[in-house]
Amino acid sequence: MTSNLVSADIGLADHSIWRLPGQLCALRPDATQLLDRVNEHAWRTAEPALLELMRLRVACLIGNRAGEAARSPAARTGDLSEAKIDDLPAYPTSTHFSPVERECLAFAEQFVMDVSGMTTAALDVLAHQLGRTELSDFVGALYAIEFTQRLQMVAQVLLAPVVEAAAAPAPTSAVADTAKSEPHLDLPMRKVLATYQDAVVRGQALDSVTTELVRLRCARTHRCRICQTLRLADAQAAGVDETMTAKIDFYERSDLPERCKVALRITDAFITRPDSLSETVAEQARSFFSSEQLAELCLDITKWSTQKINVALGTDGADRLPTNKAGVSFFGFDDAGRVAGFWAN
Repeated sequence: MTSNLVSADIGLADHSIWRLPGQLCALRPDATQLLDRVNEHAWRTAEPALLELMRLRVACLIGNRAGEAARSPAARTGDLSEAKIDDLPAYPTSTHFSPVERECLAFAEQFVMDVSGMTTAALDVLAHQLGRTELSDFVGALYAIEFTQRLQMVAQVLLAPVVEAAAAPAPTSAVADTAKSEPHLDLPMRKVLATYQDAVVRGQALDSVTTELVRLRCARTHRCRICQTLRLADAQAAGVDETMTAKIDFYERSDLPERCKVALRITDAFITRPDSLSETVAEQARSFFSSEQLAELCLDITKWSTQKINVALGTDGADRLPTNKAGVSFFGFDDAGRVAGFWAN
């Protein structure tokens, strides 16, 4: 899937299409710098013109008008005409698009709108078009362009009135070493993403109860089998039980605390239509959560939603997990943000 268009000009010289709100970067420079690396990797390893088509289609599907209006360097090379971009909604029948582009755009639409509806046949077609070994990196790149846009939109609404935009503080030496640009470019997308995920988990602002309810809401919406089976051990210790988690699916009608309901409203908007996040919900959020907690909540949703990659690839099976009589498995993280193991209580 690589192209002779892949260059420093494409991948690194123009971060504007994945630039995050300054407020978020100032609050969590470690994680946001590593998300930059994920995006750099995506644009280095995927066909830039194809990725730009998918980015624009994703922007349309999630209501990101600013994203639709923006253009990546790939679009400015002449490979993508404005006529082709204007015809993007009609890609299934338009003569502007090649068979590979049609298949990739159809895959992207399914990934964004309902990843649980991805079929083995669709996956096989895409693997045939791109190559089986490139498929995982392609899906990882698609995740990156989708959830970066979602994060941009939601963080801007939640954080803008709370924290003035500011340059991110200089990273610690540990973060700086991890976030160097060049070494990560030779790694598979999954490893670059894992480094970002670890940084997100290292956040300490949000309580484990909210974290667990949000994680399970993502899992149930995306229908990730392994994530629905898992339970966060810290949340269990804080009082989250199966009676409480059973209320997630109908949380608005439940007796869950209002603070939890607000977090779940944000989650729903984030993973469906981020443009639907109202100022009313944003005001509610700011009354219950600090700016640091809201920043962590947003990043948590992106971390948990990497489950979409496994769902799309059909690698979300939970058969190997140790489970208790209720059919659940517990897990936790070490100080580095990595999963420390799975067990049945």
